[in-house]
Amino acid sequence: MACLSAPLLFCVKRSKPQLIVPSSSTPHEQKPLSDIDDQSTIRVHVPILMFYRNSVERRGEDPAMAIKEGLAKALVFYYPLAGRIFEGENGKLIVNCNGKGVLFVEAKANVKFEQLSDKSMQPPCPYLKQLLNTVPGSKGIIDCPLLLIQVTRFSCGGFTLGIRFNHIMMDGQGFIQFVNAVCELAQGASVPSTLPIWERGLLTARTTPTITCEHNEFKDFELSKTTRWWDFEKLLRTTNLINLQKLASDPCVFFSKHICHSLLVKRSFTFGSRELQAIKDQCPSSTTFEALCACLWKCRTIALRPDPNSTMILTIVVNIRERLQDPKLPLGYYGNAVASTAAVTTAELLCSNPISYAAKLIREAKNTVNDDYIKSIIDLMVTKGRPRGAILRNFLITDNSRFGYDEVDFGWGKPVCGGVYGVVYGVGFLVPHKRMEDPKGKLVALALPPIIMGKFQSELRKMTRPQN
Repeated sequence: MACLSAPLLFCVKRSKPQLIVPSSSTPHEQKPLSDIDDQSTIRVHVPILMFYRNSVERRGEDPAMAIKEGLAKALVFYYPLAGRIFEGENGKLIVNCNGKGVLFVEAKANVKFEQLSDKSMQPPCPYLKQLLNTVPGSKGIIDCPLLLIQVTRFSCGGFTLGIRFNHIMMDGQGFIQFVNAVCELAQGASVPSTLPIWERGLLTARTTPTITCEHNEFKDFELSKTTRWWDFEKLLRTTNLINLQKLASDPCVFFSKHICHSLLVKRSFTFGSRELQAIKDQCPSSTTFEALCACLWKCRTIALRPDPNSTMILTIVVNIRERLQDPKLPLGYYGNAVASTAAVTTAELLCSNPISYAAKLIREAKNTVNDDYIKSIIDLMVTKGRPRGAILRNFLITDNSRFGYDEVDFGWGKPVCGGVYGVVYGVGFLVPHKRMEDPKGKLVALALPPIIMGKFQSELRKMTRPQN
C-alpha cells in the first residue's frame, strides 16, 4: 500500500487541438444506443493514461504521428466514434454518424520520463490535468467529440498517451478492443484482428418491458421523505474542514454534486500477491476479487462510522459477454456489455462479521446476473426513466485490471503502467499493478476526507496482515 510523494513540477506545451477524421469515407447514418449504453449513471467521460519509456528501436520516430495515423484508419471501422450524440424521442440517445472526428492534441513536456516516480504514474496521478488537458467545449455528452486523445512526449523520447472516452459508447473491454485496433493499424495491418460489431439492438428493452428482479443498486435506502438534497448541498457549501470530517459519519452527503473535492484526500493502495493471499485466506471459498471487494467495503465502512442500523450497499459491475446466453453477444461487440448488481447489509453486520460474510454477499449478488436479470435491468432503464444508481451509503467497485491497459503496444513496447485515472468519492477502480517480482498485483485509488482516510488505512493494514 502506498501514497503519493510531492509531485514533480514541469511544463507542458500543447499544440492546437485538431479533429482526426476517418481516413476514408464512412456511412452517414443514425444509430440508436442500447438501453445498457443509455444509462444516466454512465453519461460520463472516462480518463485513461498509459506511460511509455523511450524505445531505442524507434529512435527519431514520432509516436504522435504513428498514433494519429492508426487512429484515422481505425475510425473507418469504428466510424460511430467519429460522430456526435443527440437526443431523440423521450431523451433516447442516438449517434449521428457524421464523420466530424475526434479531438487530438500533441504536447511536449520539459522533463525526462525517468524523473517521474513510479508512484506518481499510478492513479491518482498528480499530472492528470497536464497529460490529459480538457479542451474547452468538449466535456459534454450531447454534440461533443466522443474521444479526446493527448500524446505528450518527454525530452528523453518517452511519452504518455492520454485518452478520455465517452462511456455511453463503450465499456472498458470495448475501449481496449478499439485501442488495440489503433495499434495494429498503426503498425501496418490493413484490418483489425477483431472487427467491430455494433448490434446495440441486442441490449434493448423488450416490447413489453417487465421488471422481474430486485435491483438494489438503483434504490436509495432510508431516504427520509422530508430530506431535501439542497439542504445537504447548502451545508456542504458553507461548512469548514472540521465539520466536513464530522459529516463523513453520514456518507450520504458526500454524493452531493456540490461537495468540495479539494477537501478530500486521494490515495492509491497496492495489493501484491502477499496482501491478496492474506485477504483470500480469510475467505477461502471466495475468488480473489470477491475477497478484495469485501475487504475494501468493510474497511471503508468502519472508517466512515455510519449509524449501525444504516443500510450499506456495495455495487459491483459485472461483464455480461460470457453470461448472457439469449441473445449471445457476438465477438467484436464494443458497446457497454455490463450489468450492475449490489450486495446489501447493515453497517453493524458488515463491521462485526469477518470479511467472509461480505464476500458471500458479493458472490450471491454476482450469481444473480443471468439472462433474466440482464433483461430485467434493461427494462428497468426504460420503465423507470433511466435512473441513476443508488447514492446513499453506496460504494461502487469495478474491475479494470484484466482488460489489458498495461499491454497496449503501438510499436514502442508495452506501457510501464496504464489504466483508469479518475478518482472520485464512492467509486473504486481496480487496475493492474505489475512488478517484475510480482506480476499479479492490483491497485485501487480512493478519495476520502483526511481523518476517514487515516482510519481506512489503519483498518486495511490490519486486514492485509498475514494470518497466523
